[in-house]
Amino acid sequence: MSSNPDRAERVLAAAHRLSGLIENGDCSLDDALDRELAEPELRRTVSDLLLTGFRRRRALECALEQATEQRPRGRLRRLLLLVLTQTHFQHGIAPQSAVNVAVTYLKRRHGDREAAFANAVLRRCAFAPLPEVDLLPPELLRRWRKRYSPGTLRRLEELWLTPAELTVRLCGETPLPPDWEVIAHPWLGPLRFARIPDPAAFWRAPELLTRGAIYVQDPAAGAIAALPDCRGIRRMIELCAAPGGKALCYRELLPKEALLVAADRSARRQELTCDNFARRGLPVVIEVGTPDCWRARYGQFELVTADVPCSNTGVFRRLPDALWRFRESDLAAVTALQREILEEAAALTAPGGQLLYSTCSLEPEENFLQSRAFERRHPEFRPLAELQLLPDRDRDGTYGCLWRRSV
Repeated sequence: MSSNPDRAERVLAAAHRLSGLIENGDCSLDDALDRELAEPELRRTVSDLLLTGFRRRRALECALEQATEQRPRGRLRRLLLLVLTQTHFQHGIAPQSAVNVAVTYLKRRHGDREAAFANAVLRRCAFAPLPEVDLLPPELLRRWRKRYSPGTLRRLEELWLTPAELTVRLCGETPLPPDWEVIAHPWLGPLRFARIPDPAAFWRAPELLTRGAIYVQDPAAGAIAALPDCRGIRRMIELCAAPGGKALCYRELLPKEALLVAADRSARRQELTCDNFARRGLPVVIEVGTPDCWRARYGQFELVTADVPCSNTGVFRRLPDALWRFRESDLAAVTALQREILEEAAALTAPGGQLLYSTCSLEPEENFLQSRAFERRHPEFRPLAELQLLPDRDRDGTYGCLWRRSV
C-alpha cells in the first residue's frame, strides 16, 4: 500500500467517512461496513484500520492530547486518530507514508492551515511510543470495576485487544474438515461449532459457506439456542430474528413438521434471513412487522424467543466500537424497549409454553435485573434456566433466561 498513494488515500478517506458516521451515532461499525462502503475491495483494509483504532483508542487519544494544547475536534481529531493507528499498528503502509498521505488529503480537501496543523501534531506523536493507560473505555471501566475482580478485568482487556477468531457452525450432518478445530462446550447441546485456523484460505474458497453446509456464527449463539427444549414443539416464533442465525439453529432442533416463524421489524435485514434459509433449503415463515401483529395472525406459540436489541457489550471482540458507543444514560431507553418486546413475547406464549429472552450484553440492567422484574410482573412464568457467559477466547458474551408459562 505504501507504493500506491492513491489507494492509501482512498483507504484513509473511506475510514474517515465511516468513523464520522459511527461517532455521530448514525450506525455501528458493522452496519457502516455493510451499507456505506462503496468499494468492496477496500473493505478488509478499512475494517482492520477501524477495528484496531477502536481497540487502541484510549492510548491514541492520550497521545494526541499530549502532543498539542489545541485539542482538535470533529473530523480533524478523527483523522489524526486514524493516522496514529496506521503508524503504530498497521504494517501495510510505512509510518512516514501514512503521515504524508494524511497531510496531502487534508490539504486537498480542507486547506493548507488544517494540513499544516496535522503535520505538526503528527510529527510529535506518530513515531513516539504510546502512553501506558487503561485501554477499556472509561465509562464502562468504572462500571466493570464494581462487578469484576482485577484478574477478570485484565482478561477482558486482553480479549478487547484480540480480534475474534473465525468460528462456524457445522450445519446438519456436515463433517468436520481435517484442519478445523472442534469447539466443545457442555452448553452447546447437539449444535456443533468449529474454529477455522486459516481464515484467509477459507475466504478464498468459501464453498461450504455458499452451499449452506456451514454458517459463520459465534458459539455463544448456540448456547442460547440450546436452552429451550425443542422436542415436541409444533409452533415456534422468534422475535428479532434477522439475520436468521439462531433461527437456523432452532430449525435443526425442532421437529421437521414444526412451524417456525422468523419475525423482525427490518425488511432489509430479513432479506438476509431469506438468503440464509434458501441456502440451506429449510422451511420457515419469514415475517416483517411488529409483535402485536403476530398474535392476531397466528395465535399463540409453544416456544417464543426474543433476542432483543441491546448495548452489545458482550460482543466487543467483534464490535469494539460498541464499548465506545455505550452510554449509561442510554440504558433506560434500551431496557424500556427490551421490556416492551418481552411483554409482547409473553402475550404470544401459550399456556404450558416456553419463553426465552436473550441479549449479547454483560450489563445487569439488561439481563438479571430485567428478568427479575419480568418475573415480578408475571408470576405465571416460572424460570427454567438462566445463563450468563463472559467473553472468552472462543466465544462472545451472552445472556439468556428461559421460562415456562403455567397452564
